[in-house]
This record gives sequence, structure tokens and C-alpha cells, in this order.
Amino acid sequence: MVALLDRKMQLKHVLLFGAVVLLCCLYLVYDKCLLATINSYQVLDDHNRARAARIEQEVGGDRRTRYILLYTSFFSERWWGLLAETLGPDYFAYQHCPATDCVLTSNRQLLRAVADYDAVVFHVATGWDGPLPAVRSPHQLYVAALMESPAHTKHSLALDGSYFNWTMTYRLDSDVLFNYRNVVDLESGEVIGPAVRPSWRNGFYEYGNASLVELVQRKRKAAAQFVSHCGALSGRDRLVQALQSAGLEVDVYGSCGTLNCPRGKPECSQMLDTVYWFYLSFENSLCVDYVTEKLYNALEHHIVPVVFGGADYNRFMPPGSYIDAQAFRTAAELVEHLRYLMDNPAEYVRYFWWKQHYALEDTNQYCDLCQRLHSVSARERVQYYRDIKAWWFDDACTARSKIEF
Repeated sequence: MVALLDRKMQLKHVLLFGAVVLLCCLYLVYDKCLLATINSYQVLDDHNRARAARIEQEVGGDRRTRYILLYTSFFSERWWGLLAETLGPDYFAYQHCPATDCVLTSNRQLLRAVADYDAVVFHVATGWDGPLPAVRSPHQLYVAALMESPAHTKHSLALDGSYFNWTMTYRLDSDVLFNYRNVVDLESGEVIGPAVRPSWRNGFYEYGNASLVELVQRKRKAAAQFVSHCGALSGRDRLVQALQSAGLEVDVYGSCGTLNCPRGKPECSQMLDTVYWFYLSFENSLCVDYVTEKLYNALEHHIVPVVFGGADYNRFMPPGSYIDAQAFRTAAELVEHLRYLMDNPAEYVRYFWWKQHYALEDTNQYCDLCQRLHSVSARERVQYYRDIKAWWFDDACTARSKIEF
């Protein structure tokens, strides 16, 4: 009996010793793994520190002024509508640009050679007035700029591959956005639109304003359109005729209509608030992201824009701030909806809900271009458009509208 107890005690000690040995082994293995992990993280940490130091050194050592050359004219405007041939850092500071150390010029002789400019901008909506640069520096960026839709792009863009580095257009997938207006959140000051996936506030159905209802009840005409380009590819002239045939009164101002109101005349702006219920913001082309000043002209007033184009307008303005003609099956259905709003002013004024949350602000593409030229990440990445013609023209526009007329 005593011998049996001794053997059990011996076995217990052996098992206990084995457990201790196993724990020690596991600890050693863990310690080695931990050391290896620490070493791995150390490598990553060393890399990040070295990269941060390199970037800091690069930024600190490359704070030189960036020079932007407007190589071609913008249609007939040699200065691209700017007030002077050359504008320096004071201009960018006055525009409240994030980066200001840039010089913008259309004077090719400002620097010793065209190859010395950091960015060379070409207006590619029309043919160019002169030869291409003979010499190109590896460090400089060639920028293709235009605000016309592909349907009205007269330049063939049949250039050798990899000619342009950046694009500066109205399309939201451009490297530098060349648009008309931004929509800014009044509370945060953040630019919300245009954007591919903007985060808009809600408030259309909850909005009411008795003072506005009283104001809009004084309006006495249905719709106005201001247009000078007749026979547009979008068919907007025929859509206006279809709306008129369906019983909607539309006054057409400009060379495509019978009425005239000179641009800049105060009465032309005032009547949008006091006379008309709707402003027809119809584009000349049904193209992706193609939204012109017609929309923003209406949004500055207490008049509801009716839009017609190829863009997803929710990328540009919050839902419930406009009426999209393409959301209706026929012109008659659109007229029926417009008449309903005219008969129900409280419903009509809901389209102004966004004004208590957002404001429109002017844009400046040169601010963005200057900022990108100073961006380390932008300078580090080598980029070319191998086929800019395909990027601009392929699947960009449609000739057939969704609304029937």
C-alpha cells in the first residue's frame, strides 16, 4: 500500500515537472515569435519614419514657385478670361486658394523656354493656334482642359499616346475639376457637391415657409428659357415645343425665341423671382456630368429649375431642389406635374428647402491645379493618358432621351 502511494507521488511529480517544462518551451516559442513580430513592425516603422523624413525634406527643399503656362487660347480669349496676362501668388491668395505659390501666365516668353514650366495647359475644345511645343521636359505636366461636351469638341484629340498627364474638365473623374459652382454646407463649410457620391441632408418633405408661399402666389407665368444655341443635339428645342403643345406657357428669350432680355440687366434677374414659376435648364448635349451655368442661374433665385441633360443631377444638387425632365415618361406627364405645383404653392416651395442648409460658391480650377502641383503625392505619381480620345468620347453621350417628345 505504501509502495503504491509512493509510485503515485512520483507520477504526480513527473507530470508536474513535464507541465513546467512544456510551459517554459511555450514561453520561449512565444518570446521568439513576439521578438520576430516586433522586428517585423520595427522594419515597417523604420520604413515609415524614413519616408516621412524624405517627404519632409522634399517639401522643405522644393518650396519653389510653380509656373503654369496657358499654352493655347481659350476659344478667342488669349488670357482665358483672366484680368491680366500673368497672375502671381497675390492672385491665388486673393482667391483664398489652399496653395498660393504659383504663377499663371499665357506669356510663353515669361520663362526661358516652354520646357521650364511645371504645367502646360491646352484648351482642347477647338483646334490650336500654333504648333505644339518642340521640347518637353520630363518633370512637367501637360494638361488637357475643356468645358464643352464631347458632342461639341472640335479637336480630334488624335495625339500620340501618353501626351497628356492630367485632365481639367467638368467631368467628375477629371484630375482637376473645371466646373461652374460648388455647393457648400452652411454649417460645416464643407464642399458637398459636385461629387460622385455626395452626402446630402434631408428636409424636402418637412419644409414649409408661409412667407415664400405668399411670394410665389404672385407669379403669373409658367416657364422661361434663355437660349442662344438653336437646333441643339439634345433636342431641347423640340422638347420645349412638346411642352407648349401639352399646354404649358413657355417664354423663350434669346436668338432661339421671340423675346429678348440682355444679360446683366436687373429686370431679367428679378422676373425669375417674381414672374415665372419654372426655369428650363435644358442642356445642348446629353452627356455624363455635363451641367452648365443654366442650372445655377436658376438656383440663385426663388424659381424651380427643370433640368434636361445626361447627368445624374443628384451629384450636383440635393434631391428636391430641381425637377428632372428625364424622370417623366412623356412631355405631357411633366406638364401635369408642373401644373400641380402651380396649383399647390405649399408643395412648390418645398423645392427651396435646401437654401437653409447650403449655399452656392464660385469655383476656381487654377486653385486646384496649383494645389496639386505642390502636392507630394501628385508629384510622386507618374501618370499619362494612353488614349485620351477614348477617355473623352467613349460612352460619354447619348442621342436619345429618356423622356418621349
